[in-house]
Amino acid sequence: MIQKTDYIYIGMGIHKERHTAVMLTYTEEQLGEITIQNNLTGFKRLLTYVEKHKAHYIPVFSLEDITPYGRNLAIYLLEKDYSVKEVNQCQLVKLKVRFL
Repeated sequence: MIQKTDYIYIGMGIHKERHTAVMLTYTEEQLGEITIQNNLTGFKRLLTYVEKHKAHYIPVFSLEDITPYGRNLAIYLLEKDYSVKEVNQCQLVKLKVRFL
C-alpha cells in the first residue's frame, strides 16, 4: 500500500522564460532545487534531475500557475505519465502569510 511518505513533491514556480522546481518529502525535507529553461531541453533536464530520487519516491508535480507559460511543461509531464497538480496561487499566498 502506498503511503504519503512514499511521494516526493516537486513544487514548480512557473515563469515566462524559466521555471524553478523545489523537491520536498512529506516531512518537508528539501531534497533539491533546480531552475530550468521553459523549453524541451529544460523539461528533459528537470526529469533527469528528478529521476535521481525516483528509486526512493513517487514524483508528484505541483505547478503554481497553469498559464500559457506552464502549459507546455504540464503537457510534457502528463505525456510522460507523471502526476501533475495545479496549485491555486491565492491558496499559496494564504499559506505563506501563515508561516511568516
